[in-house]
Amino acid sequence: MTPRSAPQDHAPERRSFEPAVFWLALAAFVVWTIAVTTGWAERTVDTWLPASSVPPRSYLGQVLESFSLVTSPIFVTVVTAALAARSYRRRQRHLAVALGVAALGMPLAQILRLAIDRPRPETAFADSLSAAGPSYPSGHVLAVTILVWVLVTVANAQRLSVASRVRVRVLGGALIFFTCVDQWAIGAVRLSDMVGGALFGMVLASAALWISGIERNDLPWRSRRAAARSGKRAAVVYNPTKVLEFDQFRRRVGAAMDDAGWEPPVWLETEVDDPGYGMARDALAKGVDLVLVAGGDGTVRAVCQELAGSGVPVAIIPAGTGNLLGRNLGVPLDEDAALEVALTGAPQPVDMIRWSAGGKDATFAVMAGVGLDAQIMRDTDPRLKKVVKGGAYVVAGFRQVGTEPFKARIRVDGRMIHAGSAIMALVGNVGKLQGGVTLLPEAQAADGRLHVLVARPRGVRGWMRLVGTLGQDGPGSPMLRVAGTRVEAELDREVPFQIDGDTEGSTRSFSAEVLPEALLVMVPPRAD
Repeated sequence: MTPRSAPQDHAPERRSFEPAVFWLALAAFVVWTIAVTTGWAERTVDTWLPASSVPPRSYLGQVLESFSLVTSPIFVTVVTAALAARSYRRRQRHLAVALGVAALGMPLAQILRLAIDRPRPETAFADSLSAAGPSYPSGHVLAVTILVWVLVTVANAQRLSVASRVRVRVLGGALIFFTCVDQWAIGAVRLSDMVGGALFGMVLASAALWISGIERNDLPWRSRRAAARSGKRAAVVYNPTKVLEFDQFRRRVGAAMDDAGWEPPVWLETEVDDPGYGMARDALAKGVDLVLVAGGDGTVRAVCQELAGSGVPVAIIPAGTGNLLGRNLGVPLDEDAALEVALTGAPQPVDMIRWSAGGKDATFAVMAGVGLDAQIMRDTDPRLKKVVKGGAYVVAGFRQVGTEPFKARIRVDGRMIHAGSAIMALVGNVGKLQGGVTLLPEAQAADGRLHVLVARPRGVRGWMRLVGTLGQDGPGSPMLRVAGTRVEAELDREVPFQIDGDTEGSTRSFSAEVLPEALLVMVPPRAD
């Protein structure tokens, strides 16, 4: 199948400057540290500033000491770690790694200070917390250097306006300057200590950028120019309950489109009674070249069902808990990386499966099934899911141990594969679940086959073997796996069923057939 307008224009290659910046900053820090430890800096540079004469108990002295507490390494480390956790929750995983590396770097600086063990200069503020421990490199200057980098990086990641980003940089520079003035005024460090703190802060900042791979999108010192307009346009179908901080998300998508030379996207919000079907049809009616979907597995399924056979690719932006289709196709869980795949990746043909059960017809690209899996989805506490994410499914799964089996007669391509008790019958197009569990090891997204799994444990030992062999086959396994193009099943009673993680009702029968290469999904381009 050929897409109507396959977005395969790759962005120009960008050189990565972070390794060079890191090694340059590290070399400068090493040279400066040698100058400090040999006494050269103390004899020359440290004589350039006169000693401060601010009394500790004066009004100015108390203000200076309070300011030094706010800019302390401990406080900055806590703030940076909190921003890292917040970024991770918001699917900015590269940014979270960068902030995490920065936060871990400050304890490393403390170890370095203890190793060099340069004593503090004599000061009237000797009993202040800011004057505790060795002085080189200056922990306060290092901390605010990191903090300023954090604020600039977050501002860029949020795609704030140019004026807002300039303000952040100006205020950041002022914060570093006033921190240096503060540290001089209370006599806690020498000028050479402050220079060392700034240099080591640059080392940590560039290392965080380099390790995290965030440099392509969020460099504070590099501006990005929009590419020439290609005339292409995308629609964004999003679930407002899944997309956190929509204004930020909209800015970042718009900036990514602008950088790639696309027209401003069409924004389509899902509704309580429509998880995305009508929005996908609206996108097709508008003649878009690509549809981005940001939501849970239910929203992804709805959009994919409507795009099947249209030739218009779908791009998955991770927003829900499962993201099962994206995980199976190698779509990054980081939002920025997923956006890059959407605009510069390759459209891959993917099979769909037409499913009929309980009087309902649907099309899906991941999995559907009756029995245990549907009961787990039905009994998962949505409040717990918000807190522990995928762990909520584990809790619900434990509640199903010992559940009563049902009897099933299952045929694949007309051949009877199972006639007897079962606790679950699953039909899948792909095989991986959350947590790295491969439920259907042979399943491939475009192999032209559907894959059937029947779980049939007996007794407590059977349940234990079931848990222990989730991704395995073999003699004595309670798992039966068969592949084909069509499956039909008859059950002895009403059993709950689910489609791509959403419980849809109950049924006494179901059927499914594969639709080969019915959908195009944007995936990372293959390495040559």
